[in-house]
Amino acid sequence: MRKTVRVPEDLTTAPADINATARPMRDLLRQLPRLRSDRQGNVDYANSHRVIVAETGQNAERIARAQHMGMGAIGHLLATSAPQIEDGSVDSDAIEALGWLMAELGDLGAELAVMAVMAIRCRARDRPP
Repeated sequence: MRKTVRVPEDLTTAPADINATARPMRDLLRQLPRLRSDRQGNVDYANSHRVIVAETGQNAERIARAQHMGMGAIGHLLATSAPQIEDGSVDSDAIEALGWLMAELGDLGAELAVMAVMAIRCRARDRPP
């Protein structure tokens, strides 16, 4: 007998500014080489082109939102599939791989948050009082 599990609504809706054709990760990866760097090799947001900084920040925010929603969905799936994991129906290697993926996605989320905040700070600095 299969148990039907409903996914919480907050895990089923996409962010309002993302559509089926948006590819913020691809766009961000193409934008990163266009940002300037300082002598230490860090991104120099203040001296980079304002439009690129703004677009980079927007894409970082979009990716972070999608990443958080995906991580939540994976967590929900893992929590509701505990019996299948316990009885071996789901391979333990698959669970381990998901764990490593979640760790990397968590690191990505942290870096995206930094990028988004730095871009927001640069936009705020450029606005007249």
